[in-house]
Amino acid sequence: MVFSIFAFIHVLLNLMAIGAGATVLFGLLAGKFLRKWSVRFLEASLLTSITSFNVSAYHLRPAEEASMLSVYVAGAAILAWRRYQLAGVWSSVFAATATIILYLNVFVAVAHAFGNIGALKALSTTHSINTLLVMQLLVAVLFVVLGTFAIRRFHPKPTHSF
Repeated sequence: MVFSIFAFIHVLLNLMAIGAGATVLFGLLAGKFLRKWSVRFLEASLLTSITSFNVSAYHLRPAEEASMLSVYVAGAAILAWRRYQLAGVWSSVFAATATIILYLNVFVAVAHAFGNIGALKALSTTHSINTLLVMQLLVAVLFVVLGTFAIRRFHPKPTHSF
């Protein structure tokens, strides 16, 4: 019972992170820095990463490895934003890291969906090709394209306020 509540909270946080991250990414694609959405995105992503770890597991699953990576990448995003004020190359670092964090959140969501939703679970086990792998590859390609455009378009004026 407690584990299912914990899992529900994790999924809810991940969906919030994906929604806020999509908003941030669309802002980056438009060349705009959405400060409040960025804060919410990073907060929700970090909370999602923290809640992804199963205390009773003896080895890391791919979703937990993605969550660990997300924490490190979020550190780089925060450094680019807060320490270097998105100046120069740091705007590209922020755009790249925000895209990677969003990708990792979507990666985890797709993995959970294929593991827990009956129709997707059946789809991935009845075909000769690994449907989950194909879906993850398509998601990765989409985020590489979006990230490339975000890096090229996002160059805000540096701010000097915290």
